[in-house]
Amino acid sequence: MRARIYLVLFLLLVVLAGSGYACSEAMRVREVVVLGCEEHDPAQVVDLAGIQNEESIFRIKFSQVRQNIDQNPYFDVQSIRYIFPDKLRIQIAERKTSAAVSHMGSVLVVDETGFVLETRQQLGDLRVPVVTGLNITGGDQVGETLTSSQTSQLDAMHAILTQLRAQNVIQLISEINLDAVSDLWMTTVSGFEVRLGNFENMEEKIRWLRAVEPILVSEGYTGGVITVSTGNNASFLEANAADPSAALETPLPDEPTTGDTPSPEDNTDTPTGTPAATPAETPDPSAEP
Repeated sequence: MRARIYLVLFLLLVVLAGSGYACSEAMRVREVVVLGCEEHDPAQVVDLAGIQNEESIFRIKFSQVRQNIDQNPYFDVQSIRYIFPDKLRIQIAERKTSAAVSHMGSVLVVDETGFVLETRQQLGDLRVPVVTGLNITGGDQVGETLTSSQTSQLDAMHAILTQLRAQNVIQLISEINLDAVSDLWMTTVSGFEVRLGNFENMEEKIRWLRAVEPILVSEGYTGGVITVSTGNNASFLEANAADPSAALETPLPDEPTTGDTPSPEDNTDTPTGTPAATPAETPDPSAEP
């Protein structure tokens, strides 16, 4: 009887060992899928992950895979998931170049949060807004996030850059000045100074800028001050105007019949009205331009 029991136990162990071996052979990574890449090649993420073909899932440490990918500051790993029987799925978010900050003789390339993506000696061919007036106190190394003696400066930068990128007009801006968070201003590539006021209601302010700037360019203006500080209208003061009260408040184009937000290249209609001695009230943009 005892010999029979031993035989049954031995056979059970053999079955379990065989099952474990079969499972181990089946659970090997033969495909790595990367989601979230827009500007970078997913193959870069796969290479950084350092996973060998047909490597057993039991030998892979997800924390190490995450650390490997994080070596590239442009990648932010959101999740790593094993999908039975042989697939590993890596979800990432790309950090995108949004601005440049001059600091200690170098140029810090940052995303909209102030996360440092790279450092350069010169701006070179990089076409992003240059942030000035930021009081940097730390976080100036690649892979770190800038800190400032005024937290509100970073909040303002985040609000501005987020909306410039979201509305696809970041390429219009050459400089963002954060000297005073209650009186923020920017300079456009086309030469206009843009008065933003504080960093509240930034979505509407950028919409007004987005609609007005191409109209002024099409009218032949090459400089002047665009004021969108209220978020309710946009006014324009021509460069070298003798009387500051002689500002033209530029209404947005008529609301599109499709209900879509116009892009800057669509806003080429001549603004209604002509420059007057005193500003005229601009209609409230109840619908986005």
